[in-house]
Amino acid sequence: MVTKRHALSLLAVLLAFTAHGAESYQIVNIQHPEDLILEAGGLAKIPGGKLAVSTRRGEVWIAENPYAKDGKRVKWKRFASALHEPLGLAFHDGALYTAQRSEVTRMADSNGDGIADEYRCIAKGWGVTGAYHEYAYGPKFDPAGNMWVTLNCTMGPMALPNKEWRGYSLRISPDGQWQPVSGGMRSPCGIGINEVGDVFYSDQQGHWNSACGIHHIRQGAFHGHIPSFASCELPGAPFAKPEPFVENVPVPEAAQRMPVYKPAAVWMPYRKMGMSTTDIVLDDTGGKFGPFTGQFFVGELTLSCINRVFMEKVGGEYQGACFPFLEGFEGGVLRLEFGEDGSLFVGETSRGWNSAGSRTYGLDRVIWNKRAPFAMRTMEARAGGFHCTFTQPVTPAAVAAATWQMRSYTYEYHASYGGPDINVKDLSVKVASIAKDGLSAELEIQGLREGYIHELTVTGLLSNGGSPLTPTIAHYTLNKIPTAP
Repeated sequence: MVTKRHALSLLAVLLAFTAHGAESYQIVNIQHPEDLILEAGGLAKIPGGKLAVSTRRGEVWIAENPYAKDGKRVKWKRFASALHEPLGLAFHDGALYTAQRSEVTRMADSNGDGIADEYRCIAKGWGVTGAYHEYAYGPKFDPAGNMWVTLNCTMGPMALPNKEWRGYSLRISPDGQWQPVSGGMRSPCGIGINEVGDVFYSDQQGHWNSACGIHHIRQGAFHGHIPSFASCELPGAPFAKPEPFVENVPVPEAAQRMPVYKPAAVWMPYRKMGMSTTDIVLDDTGGKFGPFTGQFFVGELTLSCINRVFMEKVGGEYQGACFPFLEGFEGGVLRLEFGEDGSLFVGETSRGWNSAGSRTYGLDRVIWNKRAPFAMRTMEARAGGFHCTFTQPVTPAAVAAATWQMRSYTYEYHASYGGPDINVKDLSVKVASIAKDGLSAELEIQGLREGYIHELTVTGLLSNGGSPLTPTIAHYTLNKIPTAP
């Protein structure tokens, strides 16, 4: 249950959380039978206008007509059952795939009756005990046909040492052979793949993680959570335990002194951007979901909302900005999937966790109403500041009338659960120029710091049509300062 103290804390965060409202995006609840406990752990669109939903109770259901405008004319049929807490779902080559705790399973319907009659183990062999948090997430298919799975580290009273790849990412080839690619994950709940095929995962605040974050998975990377060191001596380990090991220092210093340690590509500052980051989905709709094509949308369980992430690559490192996007969901947002029409399906569950919503499970669909919100579309790093683009034009007078503020900070790399902003510094902001079309601005910033989060707040900015900027805050993780052209 959510305690009174926790509920008050959530309320305080929600009151400060500004996102796009109902003017631009509509949330439609997709109804289901009352006796169907739809604790959505995975979503997958199926050709022909259907949606598959896996549940934490071990079932897969098929929704027919999930695109109904009122969410009421949906028919449900159970496709599969007897699975062990599937926390992911993908449709590939005519079959559904899911990651159970101990294996990746392919489920197929060979006789066309709408019920799976073939369950085939595609990959297995990682460590599993009775510990509560030993989740397996995925799979997600990359352009080469490989499957990606992430393994939660071991936690709880039944926990054994994090051996046999707990806290690692796994790349599974089409023939079922797999190998660990990176490690140091805590609770890697979401997997996302960008337009060029690079793979990312979301992690949640806790020990060795002062905040949630979106991390770039690459060969040999250590993402920070040290219980995964228990697998470093196994054959095929992607990295060795760093010697000497560095802790109780700011994150940028830890990364400099331990090159194997790769901090988040984008930090999602705790409470400001949520408390439990979940799924990652790429907007590949070509504009059907609004003006954010090519960006990631990221689920947030505790605050029952969705955030947005813009990424770019600078000096070989991914980095970028996160923005609040949409709030008001009635359950903890766990899974996201774009539909065939460009709308966004949202799977929700709060079982075993706390969330701000009033429901413990459910399914929603987010529809763009074709009216672009006035928002900061992108925030790109420059040698001496940032280049910001907008979804609606602004005038120089409106920019001058607004208040622009920036502060930078980082976190301590330590064993403690979470941690506050440290090394906080206020920075001066000068709007150097506005594009002729009013859709972008160049910001000059004195004192940029590599490895630090740069938090930009813009208040009082109105578009040419008189709309206020929403959200008014952006958090840019500056892993690399670009060199001057």
